[in-house]
Amino acid sequence: MNKYQVTPLALATLLACAPAWAQSNVTIYGAVDVAVGKTYQVDSTQVKPGRIGLQSSSMVNLQDSFVGFKGVEDLGGGLQAGFQLEQGLDASSGATDPAGAFARNSSVWVGDSWGRIKLGRATTPSYNAMASWDLMGAGNNSIAVRVFGAVGAGLRQSNQISYRTPQLGGLMLEAAYVPKDNDLLNGANRSKVDLGATYRTGPLTMGAAYNKASDQKANFAFGAKYQYQNLAFSGGYFQSRNGRYYDPSTLLSVANAIFSSSGITLGAKATWNQFSAGIDIARETKAEYTIGNARFGRKKYTNATINGTYALSKRTQTYINYMREGTLNNYGIGVTHSF
Repeated sequence: MNKYQVTPLALATLLACAPAWAQSNVTIYGAVDVAVGKTYQVDSTQVKPGRIGLQSSSMVNLQDSFVGFKGVEDLGGGLQAGFQLEQGLDASSGATDPAGAFARNSSVWVGDSWGRIKLGRATTPSYNAMASWDLMGAGNNSIAVRVFGAVGAGLRQSNQISYRTPQLGGLMLEAAYVPKDNDLLNGANRSKVDLGATYRTGPLTMGAAYNKASDQKANFAFGAKYQYQNLAFSGGYFQSRNGRYYDPSTLLSVANAIFSSSGITLGAKATWNQFSAGIDIARETKAEYTIGNARFGRKKYTNATINGTYALSKRTQTYINYMREGTLNNYGIGVTHSF
């Protein structure tokens, strides 16, 4: 084996060069969240009632478990470039995300005082707008996300080109375009437009979201959240289209059925020092599915999430979640730590 000696002169040279290598700042971050409870699972063919056990990255967790890497570099003249990579994981077993490496986020961006352009897989403008007013922050235990989706679509989108404005007197706009993509809507080769807007003034936050895939009906939502001392109130309206339909009695996916729903959410949350408790209700005002030209109604449900959280520190929380969705009860007691 060859041995090498680092001389004081070589060491001094390395230290002198270090600032040039450190122009791009990289941060490692993430979360580990595990609960004991019960939640259902769903795939393209059926809904599967869950069993009591450890839950990770499920609807009864406070957040997903994941590890992420992000970096930013100053290019001069106020221009910056950055990247973000996020890998989901099952904290109960250590298994990686079956959706693939960095399926939570894999994007690169450039930005300045004129805003930010981002390329790659990332959260959608619809979801980002919805998270601004959703009582649970559009997190894992958000009843709005479970009932209406991220404004009728997924939380994240591959092959996305997006632009976000800077804050304009409390207003921020975000727009995204997806070129034709075979992953959109059950393998159909479709393009997509996705829009989001938020406005913040004092204790009031308002938002609106819209998205549409080519040859499909549009999805949209709008809502608001108001903070009064230690109380927060939130409400929204949703129209979601183009979803899969699962028969409530058999829990099986109905072939060639397209599900549509509309409804409202209303919620309230209170915070006392380290403890918070909230309830968010999602009521379907319309629920139906179509097969070809035939249209069928489905029972409209009142769904709800009840949450209690106790902060052990700025990064660690214990919590309890209960979620009633359709005919299924889901619950969990857990611990989450962010780093």
